[in-house]
Amino acid sequence: MRVHLIAAGALICAAALVSPPAQAQPKLGERISTTACPYVGVTATCLMINGADGTVYNITGANPKPRLGARMIRLRGTVTDKVSMCNQGVVLERVRWTRTRQRCPN
Repeated sequence: MRVHLIAAGALICAAALVSPPAQAQPKLGERISTTACPYVGVTATCLMINGADGTVYNITGANPKPRLGARMIRLRGTVTDKVSMCNQGVVLERVRWTRTRQRCPN
């Protein structure tokens, strides 16, 4: 029994050493800038974008809303601690964006 516990402990320690480092969460009030393709979230009315580090940002509050699909957008927004009905991504407010000439990879 003791051998099994030691083996299990060793496996847990090894898994912790091998797992990738956790990404730093953006800080409340931080201004985010990224260029990416907007896409529909889990809920059809939700709009998401991926940051360069892989963080998913909820840009549903963007007004006007960017069109999906064809072109990438350059976006700036402020990180909030708000909860969205989308239940997905870090919610951004004060979202400003412009369309770029880069095409979205589809």
